[in-house]
Amino acid sequence: MFAFGQIPEGVQSTSFGFFLLFFYNQVLGLSGFLASLAIVIALLVDAVSDPIIGSWSDGVSHRWGRRHPFMYIAAAPFAICFYFLFAPPEGLSETQVFLWLVVFSVLTRSTQSVYSIPHTSLTAELSNDYQERTLLSSLRSVFQSVGTLMVFLIGLQVFFNATAEYPNGQLNPAAYPKFALMFSIVIFVGVVITAYGTHSHIPYLPQANPNGPRFSLMRVVREAGMAFGLRSFKAVVLTAVLFGMTMGMVSALSIYLGTLYFEFSLALIGLSFPASVLGSFMGAGLATPLGRIFQEKKTLLMGGLVWYGFWNTLPIILSLLGFFPKPGDPLLFYMVMTSNAISAMGIGVLTVMIGSMIADITDQHEEKHGSRNEGIYFAAASFAGKAIGGFGIVISGIVIDFAGIQRSATVETIDPESLRTLALAMGPGVLVMIGITVVAASFYDLSRAEHTRISVAIADSR
Repeated sequence: MFAFGQIPEGVQSTSFGFFLLFFYNQVLGLSGFLASLAIVIALLVDAVSDPIIGSWSDGVSHRWGRRHPFMYIAAAPFAICFYFLFAPPEGLSETQVFLWLVVFSVLTRSTQSVYSIPHTSLTAELSNDYQERTLLSSLRSVFQSVGTLMVFLIGLQVFFNATAEYPNGQLNPAAYPKFALMFSIVIFVGVVITAYGTHSHIPYLPQANPNGPRFSLMRVVREAGMAFGLRSFKAVVLTAVLFGMTMGMVSALSIYLGTLYFEFSLALIGLSFPASVLGSFMGAGLATPLGRIFQEKKTLLMGGLVWYGFWNTLPIILSLLGFFPKPGDPLLFYMVMTSNAISAMGIGVLTVMIGSMIADITDQHEEKHGSRNEGIYFAAASFAGKAIGGFGIVISGIVIDFAGIQRSATVETIDPESLRTLALAMGPGVLVMIGITVVAASFYDLSRAEHTRISVAIADSR
């Protein structure tokens, strides 16, 4: 039931990463710059609201514990705001479309944070075992893949199927409100089920000190300062944000790359993305047994990054060099789909590791400062996760404008030089970004032996 709550996260992040930019840019006609600006504004709000929510939930003293009140309260607002983000009124000017995107991006992300930060904080609270936390994080990642798969299969095959008026179903503006209604229901049900399903564990979870310091903005700043005083935390956050930027760009531009550069039909793309989700699903499932072979979580994190970077960019780089089949060749699709599915296994592994590592860092915090502050740490993880639909869309909007990709572009109308710019960003550009992310991950210094020592010290102090 705990892991089931990751389905709403998968729905939200995939919808943001895959559909949001395309909808506002190609369907509603909002420029790449304005779409990017709207997401930047939402991210700035996230940077303030996420640690506030995390710190607030850390200190709540309630008969339902620290986390569950937030999870229950967020269910309906999260779902409603998600719906309106993809269902703006007709006849809006470009400025009004921009404002609508700003307001409902902020509201959707903020209500998501009210739910997701307390929910993911349970990763560190349901177990203090080094390997079991990896299992919990792995299960979360598996269910996130389920949410992602639902969006691709139902979204592309049911709501965005081709019609006589819209051969590319994603250009059909009438499809988006129906899509949003369906998945707002999924979000609401997923949040309620995981909150209710873990409710019986409330008495066994860490509780806030009723005589502790009251919530205040100064307390948030102080706790954030404590968190970023730990080298491992800084390394994990930087790694997660950098990878989120990369994944966000890849997700937002993949529809452009598939339809315009490789010339795949939307039906074929609908088959390709589930294969990638299956790869991520397999990677998440392998993370726990791999963790028994490779004792250090940093090793698996860096390995997952390298694996993803190599296999994801291989088809694009080979195509740029002229070593791949020409666009439109049936063999090309299967080669790209296979490579993407293999690369996604790396995503599954590294996503699990990030969640498990943050859970371990909360123990490091307790030993050093004597308090449990999971919320403030997983707030940073929440913010990093939103980079998939945030910074990535910013970069994508810049790439679209720089490449000169116009609204409703087709294979027949697009400039070949625009395609080359797109491929350079998605191939060598992604490889460079992954390389920088690997360097950031190398600074993580909380080893298994050190965590064992910390766990013993905490047990003694308790």
